[in-house]
Amino acid sequence: MAGSASNSAIAAALELLDAGDFVGAARVCRGVLDADKRNHQAMVLLGQVGSKAGRHDEAMELLSRAVTLAPRNVEYSVKYGEVLVAAGRNAEALGRYDRTLKLKPGYPAALAGKAGVYLRMREPEKARGLLAPFVEAGTEDIGMALSSARAARAVGDYDAAIRVANRHLLDDATWPLRQGLWFEIGAAHEAQRRFDEAFDAYRRGNEMNPSVWDPVVVSRWYDDIMATFDRDTLAGLPRASDVSSLPVLIVGLPRCGSTLVEQIIDAHPQAHGAGELTLMEDLVTGMSERIGSTAPYPQCVRDLDQADVDGLSRSYVERLESIAPSADRVCDKQLSNFAHLGVVAAILPGVRVIHVRRDPLDTCLSCYVNRFAPGTPGYLSDLRSLGFFYNDYLAVMEHWRGVLENPMHELDYEQLVADPDAECRRLVEFCGLPWDDGCLRFFESGREVLTLSRDQVNRPIYTTSVGRARNYEKHLGPLRDALGAGRASAEGVQ
Repeated sequence: MAGSASNSAIAAALELLDAGDFVGAARVCRGVLDADKRNHQAMVLLGQVGSKAGRHDEAMELLSRAVTLAPRNVEYSVKYGEVLVAAGRNAEALGRYDRTLKLKPGYPAALAGKAGVYLRMREPEKARGLLAPFVEAGTEDIGMALSSARAARAVGDYDAAIRVANRHLLDDATWPLRQGLWFEIGAAHEAQRRFDEAFDAYRRGNEMNPSVWDPVVVSRWYDDIMATFDRDTLAGLPRASDVSSLPVLIVGLPRCGSTLVEQIIDAHPQAHGAGELTLMEDLVTGMSERIGSTAPYPQCVRDLDQADVDGLSRSYVERLESIAPSADRVCDKQLSNFAHLGVVAAILPGVRVIHVRRDPLDTCLSCYVNRFAPGTPGYLSDLRSLGFFYNDYLAVMEHWRGVLENPMHELDYEQLVADPDAECRRLVEFCGLPWDDGCLRFFESGREVLTLSRDQVNRPIYTTSVGRARNYEKHLGPLRDALGAGRASAEGVQ
């Protein structure tokens, strides 16, 4: 591929990545690498795609190759650090940022990244100390300001967090950085119970998300899922020959308490929490091509034969086995798998499904006031869309209750935090494991959690998140209206 064509392809891949089209971005990058195996720009982008999709080993290998080919490129070195952080390799990430700072002392992105690692390691004072000379001199850039605000908030210096964030709200920077500042300001106000100021900041941050979300289109897609996986179709689907008891799927909506549930199970010596795997989504996305069907998913499931389901089952189970070779149970906490429980029934007939539920207002508010990575679904940034999506999710789960035979444990977050001993025991029993007292001391495991809930699940269970939406009651009209309106695909709702 000629230089100009390669540059155009890289630019197109970057646009796709920013838009959250990971599959499209990866396809373009692989095309570039097919033509030029030493194109380090394509390696870096493909590594970023892999990291965002949870394929951390692939991402780290690609970034390692890129920095080997371009050892003095500090931008690549920082992105390698980011990939290591995403994989939970904090010590290696610190080393990478230190090497970057030797190449270019005072490099802002490396300083911000190193401070971010300290924060993940729950050492906010180290993060503040690293950035203090620049903050005090007023020479920090927006990335350093974001890390500094997070560190200040972590130690309870809320006014300092707001002050440093305010200095950079109008910077000429990417929207995710500026959005991050608004969320830090919101969290600092909320910690001081200034809920009106907090909501205003969260709203401003969410309004920066350029993602386009059409509740009607999404709702109709779920209609297709439910229409395809009716009782007769499910009864006629072949079942995989291997009835493996290894997989445990945790499903629900973001911010429902699923990370806490996974952490409890992971604390069992015979179980492993694998995080938010993309395995099922990858199988579903490529199913038509893999089985030679002319129909798209979900309609292509009607063309599945025994060899197909056995092959799909092997792909999934072998991946779990490679992640945790000695575990008897492996948790896949990809919450969006709630949409795919029909095909799961065919390819994983021995699966256990844990459905984590939480109050709708608390769930949706928690989504709205937390900053998700660029490329995540746009409904998370809009109260009305959150309400409609919640209704879709309820409808799909109600459908599965009526047509599936796989065991499903429904766990209410509020009940878990009110009576953790009883609920943890029920959870472990459902997983088919003997009781272990370590499951009640999950916060002592030292496990690196990669989701937004990493701070919450590294301490004992608390109840302060229950009823959080009451603090924002007067701001939640669009959410309540959507929750009460039904599904977006219903006639007359829009």
